[in-house]
Amino acid sequence: MIWVIIFCSAVMVGLDYKATQIFFGREFKRWAKWYLGTMWATDLLPLIFSLVGLCFKDNSTSLIMTSMWIHFTYMVTAIARQPFNIAVILSTKGWMRFTGAMVSLLAAGIFFYGMAVTRTGYIVEHIELTSERLPKEFDDYKITHITDLHIGSMVNPKKELSQVAELCNSLQSDAVMFTGDLINVRQEEITPPIADILSNFKAKDGVFSVMGNHDIGICIKDTITHRPEINAQQLIDKEQHCGWKVLEDKTVYIKRGADSIAITGISFRKELHEDRHSAKLPDTDIMKAYNDATAELFNITLAHIPQHWDEIVAAHKADLTLSGHVHAMQMRFPLGKRGISPSQIIYKRWSGLYEEQGRWLYINDGIGCIMYPMRIGTPPTITQITLKCK
Repeated sequence: MIWVIIFCSAVMVGLDYKATQIFFGREFKRWAKWYLGTMWATDLLPLIFSLVGLCFKDNSTSLIMTSMWIHFTYMVTAIARQPFNIAVILSTKGWMRFTGAMVSLLAAGIFFYGMAVTRTGYIVEHIELTSERLPKEFDDYKITHITDLHIGSMVNPKKELSQVAELCNSLQSDAVMFTGDLINVRQEEITPPIADILSNFKAKDGVFSVMGNHDIGICIKDTITHRPEINAQQLIDKEQHCGWKVLEDKTVYIKRGADSIAITGISFRKELHEDRHSAKLPDTDIMKAYNDATAELFNITLAHIPQHWDEIVAAHKADLTLSGHVHAMQMRFPLGKRGISPSQIIYKRWSGLYEEQGRWLYINDGIGCIMYPMRIGTPPTITQITLKCK
């Protein structure tokens, strides 16, 4: 990650220097030097903070939040002004530079809109799936799927989480299914007021959840004082105290009359830490989550990272797999069926519904934010999936 930051900072510094040199002339006056110095300061913001962060003993929630706002400042200033810089470097024509300046202002405006409006512009998406394997008693069974709350990175967690709970409850689904990353750094983010709100999520068959990579203490640096495994267990305890059913590599059943369906949870494994953003995962034993699963039953699997789906389909396990994790990198442009997102560079499947061999994968774009506190073209999403018996 640090090498990406160094590369981006070097590119920004070079573009700012070249554009300033051309725009103001080779003989810099004092105020031109002040201008360039200010631009360089914003170019180097993430790099300086990353180097300073190495000196901290641990990654606290407040430190991560500070990092998010620094990256937002970097995008609004350093990244947004590059269209103008490029226009200055490429042409001396006034209309070209004016166009570059307008594009830079538009970029900054989009970033601000993504932070102030889209970040909390919750939407409800409705999907209907029909299957021959679904029992008749479960015809019209409704699931509310949410994921990646990242409570520690919410600007106003009590207000924002309350809005999400209210929207989920208004759908009156049979079950709520959460696919990981409840927190951002550590379980202390679940304060008593936040726990009260989590307890307000209601559904006929309850709330089912699995652990995500952030839930298992992956962001904790001080592993002596804050042991990740203890952090994970305390988070599980808190979720269960709120009435949530945490599925740690296990299968449970929901009954309707004489019929049943299976719900399997695949928890995130710490050995996947380095490969959590890779298109292909190393071999892991996720099949043990199905040890108690009846193969004849319609199965819904909760798996935080969607990369598990290849193995799930190959083993003929889940009829419907629900995932999160990707967030569409909180940035999507409306071109084509799914849009265009930087996440496509990394992930084979990154957002929405996929179908292969009569089985489905749905990747929810999540609720919270990481890296920067904004969403562009990817509003926080609550999905209601209605299952129909064919």
